Formats: sequence, C-alpha cells, structure tokens
Amino acid sequence: MNAHSHAVSKGIVLSLLGFSLLSFGDATIKYLSSYYSTYSLVLYNSVFGLIVLLLLSPWLGGIKNTLRDKRIKLHLLRGVLVFVQLSLIVYAFTQLPLAKAYAISFVAPMFSALLAIPLLKDKIDWRHVAAIIIGFAGVLIILRPGLIPLELASLAALISALFFSLVNITARYMRNSQHTLLSWAFYPHLVIISILLLLFLDELQWLRFQDLAYLAFMGGVSAFGAICIARAFAHARTATAASFHYVQMLWGAVLGYFIFGDTVDLWTAVGAVVIIGSGLWLMRVETGEAKSPSQA
Repeated sequence: MNAHSHAVSKGIVLSLLGFSLLSFGDATIKYLSSYYSTYSLVLYNSVFGLIVLLLLSPWLGGIKNTLRDKRIKLHLLRGVLVFVQLSLIVYAFTQLPLAKAYAISFVAPMFSALLAIPLLKDKIDWRHVAAIIIGFAGVLIILRPGLIPLELASLAALISALFFSLVNITARYMRNSQHTLLSWAFYPHLVIISILLLLFLDELQWLRFQDLAYLAFMGGVSAFGAICIARAFAHARTATAASFHYVQMLWGAVLGYFIFGDTVDLWTAVGAVVIIGSGLWLMRVETGEAKSPSQA
C-alpha cells in the first residue's frame, strides 16, 4: 500500500469513527432536549467536551503546543462556524425525529464536494459525482419527497448542513499545517462557550445533577468525533470523507428505535442500503486512484 492509499484508508476509518461518535452525542442531545434549551445543550456539550479534552491533553499534543498554533485565526473561524452549525442542528434534533433530522442534513456531502471545487480547487470526476448522487438518492428514498413540509426545524437542519460543510472545508484547507489533535476541538469549544456566555447568558439553564453523566458523555463523544472528522478531511479527499456522513443514517435508525421508540420502515431500510452501497463504491474508486500515481 503506497502513502496515498494509506492516507485515504486512514481518512475513511476516521470518518466512520467520527460520524459514529457524533451520532451517540446527538442521541444524548435529543434525550436531554426535554429538560434543556438549545443554547444550554450547546453550552454543556462544549463545556464537558473541553473538560474531557483538557484531561487527556498530554496525549493530544499538550496545551502549550496547542497555544503556540500559528493559525489561531482559522481555528477561531472554525469555532464560529461550528457554533452556528451546532446551534441549528441541536434545534432540529429537539423538534424532529433523529432519522428525519439526519436525512435532511445529509445534503452536507453534496455541499462539501461542490464548495471544494472553488475553495480548495478539488477535481472530482463522474464516478465521485455519481456516488454522491446515488447516496443522496438513498436519502430521497427515505424522505419520499413531498411528504416533508418546509418547517423551521427542517430549514435549520438544511442550513446546518451548509455550515457543517464549511467547517470541513476549513479543516481541509488547514491540512498541511502543524496542529495538535487538541487544537481541532479546543478552539471551537472556547469560541462557543465565549459566545454563549457573552450573548446568550439569559437563555441558559443550570444543569441538573442527575444529568451529569449524560452531559459528560455527550461532550466527550462529540469532542472526539469532531477531532476524528477534522483529521479525516485532512487525509482523504473532501468527496470521500464527506460521503461517510451517511453512516449516521444507520445510527439514527438504530438509536431512534431502541431509545426513542422510532420504527424503521421498508423505505428507510432500502434507502440505507443505497447509501451504504454508494459509500462502498466511492471507497473502491478512491482505492483504484491510489494505485495509479498519475491520478494520485
């Protein structure tokens, strides 16, 4: 396996792991949404995520090295983008079934692939485009167009997908810089906490002691998921890393069924198969390109 092929494989694994971790954090957010406002959940997600990261900072590059980062402005920009994205999707989770919110947000890979062309000068051929379109077709099978009204929560999920794409594009742009693993989540969490305490203090709620374990779990898995995804976009092409966002559809169906009692119908099962198939095909396309130096 050459260096490019190894990087692509690493990016795929990190993408799958990162999006899976985020799914567990999202399920926890939805569970806690009955007790907390959107901004409160966003705040506690960042506070507990930051605590977990600081405790493990020696294994993530260290605080001193993180503070020496020369591209802090870009990290802060990512923080603002993450704040908007997270606030929108958390609101969507509080109003929509988990699987429905995911289905709408799955336009993110299409946004990422398209934005990467002017912003990163990425080139994608018809096979990448076809894989993304097929994956999106799987989402449409699940949604059955025309049955979803353009409600505020659905619009929030859609705009969240756009900002999520911009977050990942920024991470891809920074891929050749020297960063600690800690920096990918440290700065966004600081930005989010600062914005909420300065601008939305009146809308925040005190945590309930009985929810402490849930909040800590939510923050921890969300922080590590964000790091994995940021690194995935640094190792693999934007179209490839973004396409594995679809794994959250499976987690949404499974967690929705066991935690919230959501049922998984035939349309959801068929759509999930289509989505997974498109991801596997894209993986094969990337592996084939990795073996050809002229296309690397």
